[in-house]
Amino acid sequence: MADPTTVAEFAERVLMSHSLEEKLTHAPKSLILDPPRRGGFKAPDLPGRPEHLRPESNDGKSPFPSADQLHDEEQRAVLLHFFANHELLAVELMALALLKFPDAPDSFRRGVLRTLQEEQNHTRWYLHRMKECGVNFGQYHLSPMIWSHISDMESPLDYVSRLSLTFEQANLDYAKHYSQVLHEAGDPKTAKILNKIYHDEIAHVGHGVKWLRRWKQNAQSDWDAWHKQLHFPLSPIRAKGMAPFNDEGRRKAGLDEDFISHLKRFQSTRGRSPDLYWFNPDVEPAAASSSWTAPKRLDELAADLEYAFALAAPSEDDITLLRKAPTDSHRAYLAKHGLTFPEVAPFHALDLIRKQRKIRNERPWGHPRPELLSKEFGLKLRHLIDSSPPPATICQTHEEARQFMESGSHQHWIAKPLLSSAGRGVKKLSRDSQKLPKPPFLLEPWLEKELEFSMLFQINKPQQGGIRFLGISQQEVSRDGQWISSTSNPKPASQFPAEQARLISNTVLPEVKNHFPAALSKLFEDTDYLGPVCVDSFLHRTPEGLQWHRVSEINTRWSMGRLAHQLRLKLAPHRPLTLGTMTPADALAANGIILLGDPSTATQRIPFIKIG
Repeated sequence: MADPTTVAEFAERVLMSHSLEEKLTHAPKSLILDPPRRGGFKAPDLPGRPEHLRPESNDGKSPFPSADQLHDEEQRAVLLHFFANHELLAVELMALALLKFPDAPDSFRRGVLRTLQEEQNHTRWYLHRMKECGVNFGQYHLSPMIWSHISDMESPLDYVSRLSLTFEQANLDYAKHYSQVLHEAGDPKTAKILNKIYHDEIAHVGHGVKWLRRWKQNAQSDWDAWHKQLHFPLSPIRAKGMAPFNDEGRRKAGLDEDFISHLKRFQSTRGRSPDLYWFNPDVEPAAASSSWTAPKRLDELAADLEYAFALAAPSEDDITLLRKAPTDSHRAYLAKHGLTFPEVAPFHALDLIRKQRKIRNERPWGHPRPELLSKEFGLKLRHLIDSSPPPATICQTHEEARQFMESGSHQHWIAKPLLSSAGRGVKKLSRDSQKLPKPPFLLEPWLEKELEFSMLFQINKPQQGGIRFLGISQQEVSRDGQWISSTSNPKPASQFPAEQARLISNTVLPEVKNHFPAALSKLFEDTDYLGPVCVDSFLHRTPEGLQWHRVSEINTRWSMGRLAHQLRLKLAPHRPLTLGTMTPADALAANGIILLGDPSTATQRIPFIKIG
């Protein structure tokens, strides 16, 4: 094919050629910049490619290697394959921009042409190094994701907002991070390539900053102008690589501190339909009565505690509803400790989000389903687990309760409302108690507990692993049954005194792993429930010694013990982590902890964690 003579001819060859060599060949120095004219070029569904290099949907997507895997040469090649695909798509999108916007300023088009040729270099460097590692381009999956997000751009401002300031900005994180990782993995050759690309990307992002400022409204901040230009499903989250956030590179590219701080705090989905989370700790009373309205004090407490749920349960691709939006200062404080919120929406926007957004799953703290939340459900599990459980019954009348207590040998009993949580409504009774709670309620002997803990499970669809045992969290509970704290430990038995540790190691853990999943499967077989399950349990002292009471109750919802487990996995997987609460006044004076709640906005309790 003859050499192109104009920028438009060159761009069309780069975009539409089925030859990789032609796509990566620089423009001749004699290339003429076409005179400005009206646009009208229609983007193809996909750029021209050799058949084996055509981007395809995410079916069969190759896994992205972790930093630990990059000591392996083939895994390094997989990483380079991923990056090479992104660079080639950038080359093609820059060619498309030259064709779609021939009336853009000459200096802008020259900048795009210069950037395109640098991206050609990057692609060649990756392909050459990949081949040295024994992998050919096209050997792994090639995603069209970047093309699908940018090819329908409608203006030069669209182009710089989507490509320069979004995907190329994310490369500031990727290139710097993986240059360091690969150098530490003993691959200075690849590290050097990434370092060169990193410095080029600073200039590419700078090109976007320059033109964003040229074209935006004077009254707009850089952040507001860019954010407004992005349209769903593209959002600022795509401008952050899945690597440490690189403040320095963004400053060198010319981004201001306001933009950098906004982006650093920003969380949203990266493209998949999000799950929707919200904290409704009054799910049990809501299940008991369709007319339930949370009293003001309980609603205020939920607003204080919901940050623990929002920081532990969702992933960064999800949405959480909050009664109080986190302040910028509290977001910054949490970020220093490795904690970020997902995309946040107002608590009252639930119905609006259901209408406007495609939600994958709704995952509140709990669904108000009385048949799954009742203490009667836990009683069924006791009989599936334990061949001779301690006596317990559901009492529909006071007469039934008195007869049941008189028939037993215990002097003290405990009555629990069928739909309650966190010890609410629990009453300790003696055999001759005259004042009994309002039925129905669960009645069982009062046992002197020495250790309370929860066994954490996740119920998934069979093809997604079915019922999984996640671990044990220790519960600290007051004498009247009120929750105080939860501790998650990677080695559950190690945190207990010797006698308790032996019982946990030799009896509890083997039985929980080997027998509980089958019992839970039986319990849930006629339901459609998927999600977290927490089985409360305890050790108690008897004349025969320390005994295990297998099932105290079951929580078919999230629990504080599960949140402690999730936070430990996020922040300190190999160390114990305790989740608790304190007053706002105590929080201001506390040391050695991480405050999940915000003392400047909380009214009752601040959730906190302590690691180690």
